[in-house]
Amino acid sequence: MAVTRKSYIFGQSPDQFIMVLPVAFDDIASACGASELTGAAPAGVDKLSLKQVLTSGKGFHVRISYLNGTKRKTAKVICDRNHIGGALGLVGKKYKTFDILGATIPQHLTFG
Repeated sequence: MAVTRKSYIFGQSPDQFIMVLPVAFDDIASACGASELTGAAPAGVDKLSLKQVLTSGKGFHVRISYLNGTKRKTAKVICDRNHIGGALGLVGKKYKTFDILGATIPQHLTFG
């Protein structure tokens, strides 16, 4: 079974970038600083891989937790560096039809 994916554009000019992510990201995209890309990509905006986004500092992982039945599951979602505060407020939103219980930044990240 293939995962359906969409293109999302993150950030604001001049630090915009495009990533292709699963549609499960739809419900939380705006809080993470992303919007669905419709039509052609804007001029000068690069399509980046996850590794390129993380190493360039344009985006960060945010770990979310949710309940799947009686089991607590976690996932990492990508967030634009300007919207980290919004991503930490994901509690109560949906991810893969499940309610998000918590959102944290992994401890190994340092800002500055």
